Amino acid sequence: MIMFLLIRLIVVDGGSTDGTLEYLSKFPKVEIIDDSKGNRATAREKGIKVVETEWHLHVDSDVVLCRDWFKYASKYMREGVGAIWGVAIPVEEHVFNMVYSMSKLYRMRIIDTLIAQVFSKRYMTHDTLIRTEAVEDIRIPRDLYVWEDHYIGLHIVSKGYKFIKTRIPYCLHYVSEKSLESNILNGYILNK
Repeated sequence: MIMFLLIRLIVVDGGSTDGTLEYLSKFPKVEIIDDSKGNRATAREKGIKVVETEWHLHVDSDVVLCRDWFKYASKYMREGVGAIWGVAIPVEEHVFNMVYSMSKLYRMRIIDTLIAQVFSKRYMTHDTLIRTEAVEDIRIPRDLYVWEDHYIGLHIVSKGYKFIKTRIPYCLHYVSEKSLESNILNGYILNK
């Protein structure tokens, strides 16, 4: 059995204005790192650089982990594994409806459409447990403000580690249609 002890919570803040910093300042084990002049690539790298534990968890601000997330993830924490990622379930109605439409197009159940992203070749880190030694030497290109998570996944795999994609644990993902379209467009442009 693997026990998880929260030593500290590292929050890399990109300039939030919603009261998050004020709320977090009430907790003594929260370390806030300013990245207000950065982007997702710089934020992920700054966070990785201050980790002091064997494993660390990336949780995006638009994600809620399922109950017992760590319990489910811990069964994959073994030799040779560099990352453990769970499927993302979109919560916002319009984004969910897009998945629903895709499920009709491909004649799949909605859950199977969601689970299909587990088998995608794209690496994501919105709810990913990462072995720190697999990324301690990473240098994420500063201009990689989208798909930085895929870059991290490629780095982990290039070092000989497995990047495990699972159905459980999962997270609820509060992605907006605007951010989804932006990521799709930018991903398309980057892969062209």
